[in-house]
Amino acid sequence: MSVLASFHDWLGHHRPGLDALVFDVDGVLMLGSRAGAGAAALLDRLRKLELPYRILTNDANHSVEEKAALLARAGLVVEAGAITSSGHGLVEAAERAGLAGELCFVLGRLGEPSYAELAGIRVTSRLAELPDCRAALVGEDAYDWEANINGVVNFLISRPEAPLVVPNSDLYYPGEDRRVHVAAGGVARLIVSVCAAYGRRLEPLYLGKPHEPIFHHNHGRLEAALGRPVERRRVLMLGDSLASDVAGARGFGYRSALVLTGATSDGSWRGSEHRPDLVFRAL
Repeated sequence: MSVLASFHDWLGHHRPGLDALVFDVDGVLMLGSRAGAGAAALLDRLRKLELPYRILTNDANHSVEEKAALLARAGLVVEAGAITSSGHGLVEAAERAGLAGELCFVLGRLGEPSYAELAGIRVTSRLAELPDCRAALVGEDAYDWEANINGVVNFLISRPEAPLVVPNSDLYYPGEDRRVHVAAGGVARLIVSVCAAYGRRLEPLYLGKPHEPIFHHNHGRLEAALGRPVERRRVLMLGDSLASDVAGARGFGYRSALVLTGATSDGSWRGSEHRPDLVFRAL
């Protein structure tokens, strides 16, 4: 498979075969705190072509309104309704795990307004209320790791029926200072490994890419917005991560495009088990 110069050029010849596009944010539309080269022009072109697009993000630390504001500060005009977060998967998780109306403990935060509360879940971050909770939800941002992680580990050991729900399944994310920051998925895997060492087997409910809940929620919203069914193979997802974007898109039935402006370098994708349908050097 050859690497194509830009998605912008490719789109001009392949628009009829697409019903919608799905973009990752970091490493594709955004590079750090600034817009990626050509991102603003591409979004403007999509509006003129009337080609629907959605943005998929594992960032459950910001509400879609907060995320849209962050994009706007970088010069990318995106409606909040076009953004699907891993936090949206809490709607289905609440139904699946019977969490609607139940009190659940949250490590960190899950957006403002909270995705958990929007899903009908009652939330607390008070350790004193942890014994009364139905489940533990792993969020992001600053919190007392030692007290909260120890508290949740002991809660899960003592309550084998309690689920651990993880909207953002990523191990880490890049910070403004170009340093790696441990993400909710990393915290969850620490909790799982400690519980396993103690003898408590735990299968977290992951909601973000590459897992299906975020794709399922996004596709439902896309079809609702268009007022018709959308064939999955007529949706193309553009991302920079083989393990997250490409694997998730392929698993859900979307076509996948790898953009070499973020997490994956030129050539490193060739031996991967997660083979994209297309590879672009840039947008």
